[in-house]
Amino acid sequence: MRRSGRSQKRSQKRSPLRAAPRIAVRSAVKAGRAPAKSSKQSTGVLVAAVSRPATGKKKTVAKVVHAVEIRPAGTVVSRRPLKKRVAVRHLPQHPVLPLTPPSWMLEECHVAPARAGDQNEIQQLLSGLPAAPSKAEFHAAVDHPDHDAANRLVARLAGRIVGHVEVMPRAVLIGGISVPAAVIDRVAVLPECRGAGHGQRLVRAAEDRMRQIGAAVSFSRTRIAPSFHDLGWAVLGRDCATPGRPTEILSRLLDGPQRQGEAVTMRQWRHVELPAILRIYKQNASRFIGPTDRSEAYSRWLVSRAAFDSIIVALMGQDRYDLHETTARIVGYAIQSGNRVLELMADPEYPGLERDILARVCAEAVENDRQEIVYESGAADPLHAAVAGSDVAGLATGGVNAGDRMIVAKLFRPLEVLESLAPAVAARVTEAGIRETVELGLDAPNFRGSIIVADGKATVHAGRVGRSYLRLSADELTRLLLGQCDPQEAAAAGRLESSTQVAQKLAAQLFPRVPLWCPMWDDLPA
Repeated sequence: MRRSGRSQKRSQKRSPLRAAPRIAVRSAVKAGRAPAKSSKQSTGVLVAAVSRPATGKKKTVAKVVHAVEIRPAGTVVSRRPLKKRVAVRHLPQHPVLPLTPPSWMLEECHVAPARAGDQNEIQQLLSGLPAAPSKAEFHAAVDHPDHDAANRLVARLAGRIVGHVEVMPRAVLIGGISVPAAVIDRVAVLPECRGAGHGQRLVRAAEDRMRQIGAAVSFSRTRIAPSFHDLGWAVLGRDCATPGRPTEILSRLLDGPQRQGEAVTMRQWRHVELPAILRIYKQNASRFIGPTDRSEAYSRWLVSRAAFDSIIVALMGQDRYDLHETTARIVGYAIQSGNRVLELMADPEYPGLERDILARVCAEAVENDRQEIVYESGAADPLHAAVAGSDVAGLATGGVNAGDRMIVAKLFRPLEVLESLAPAVAARVTEAGIRETVELGLDAPNFRGSIIVADGKATVHAGRVGRSYLRLSADELTRLLLGQCDPQEAAAAGRLESSTQVAQKLAAQLFPRVPLWCPMWDDLPA
């Protein structure tokens, strides 16, 4: 009974402190420590003397309370050091193992032309490409002027289609000269079957097919240029896709120099104006290497594919409905697909008109609330600087954008290509003022011969290299004939050897650098 009474009295004495919500009292006298600073906001400073009744020989000790820290009810304060806890993993962690395809995937595939019933399986295979073709693209391919079902090749393995490549014959302009060529596109292999050489077999089969149809040179636009280079293809350069904000592009164009001359009218095109658009295209395409030599039938097929959204034309004169451009002459155009500007060309007689057409494209983009446009053209196009602006790394500094892809090429018949270039070579010799006879030999694994220019005419002699000649690889010969080789740079890099100093200088005069441009409109899927 006495113990219970004492405990009751102690509880009554401590009850005022326990009635408050968790008051922590820190003493500076206890344990000889300095008063700790509270991490939470204290309610004030309380100074008091606390005395305990002496029991036995214990003396009364006065304690000074410096601070009172108030915490919410239920807070537990622990003075024990924190232990390192193991991180909680919500997903199972599997060890990284090397990817080894099954044995049946490593077997040699069989490449053959696709059958009529393979369309759905091919479309499913190509769905993983950045620009996957739709069903409309398969139907449009049948209407191509040079359509041949044998130009679509597939790789089969155990009865299943594991790869695809398409060969598209077309005539290509090389320095204004039309050369029979072909383009391979949509090279794809199933992800689980990659690494077994199926892609190389597809490209080899496509090369055989291009030789059969009489192509002298082949082109391709790809993001795996090293793989093509291993197969003997030459890397020519890259196409350029520059993004920009329409409002910023428009302000830069308006602040820059303005075109002087008669004002032009711009509007959406009419189908009867396709010959005028084709005329402007041919006026500009002769300055490049790689554009398609578009005929009127081929151009109408491009329009029927509907691989574009709008075509803007620039007219000089009174805008009337006219079939023969008697009252209003078309002097420029721009082809768009979504926010992409695929082609923008102007008549060479009106310099600076390209900037006006680009300004109209940006104005329409602002009206349609488009936050970005992508200008696609050759890397040498000066409009890329207007689109990118001064705050973006330009083409001159080697900036590469996410949409850029490399253009690769391979010569199948170098003699035919050199004979096609002979008139242009003779014209360059005449322009340089060289009156004596010049001869340049070429010694490559796939071609050995020379070109001789005398009396304003150029002739090609196979099997003869002469005294001044160049020894070079097959891919370097492709770059030289296609105007993408600098002989001095190639010689310094060890890709080219010249028998005399005259041969190296003569090569720079006969085969100068020419801007590269492969229009995107021809390869854009419907």
